[in-house]
Amino acid sequence: MDTKPFRAPVWLRVEDSVTEIETLHEAVAFLADWPRGRQGPVYACAKRSCEAALAGTMKVDDARKAFESFARITGILARRQFKPDPTAKPRPPIVSGMHR
Repeated sequence: MDTKPFRAPVWLRVEDSVTEIETLHEAVAFLADWPRGRQGPVYACAKRSCEAALAGTMKVDDARKAFESFARITGILARRQFKPDPTAKPRPPIVSGMHR
């Protein structure tokens, strides 16, 4: 099955956790679980866009943009999450006055 991956994940903050949405199918599943009482016009646009991309009548990237806009407008878009590299060495502290 073609999962229709996004070019970059969309990070969502829901309650106390952050969720990474990496594919069109994950976005559709997330929208399917969205509370009925909060399904307004922005939700409808994102849902229609994702369905159109699944049907092949819209580009996946355009559906991703609609989904990301939905997340931003509804206040659940999280900043991009970076996983720390456990092998990275800590940087030395920056001391003021060292730049000339």
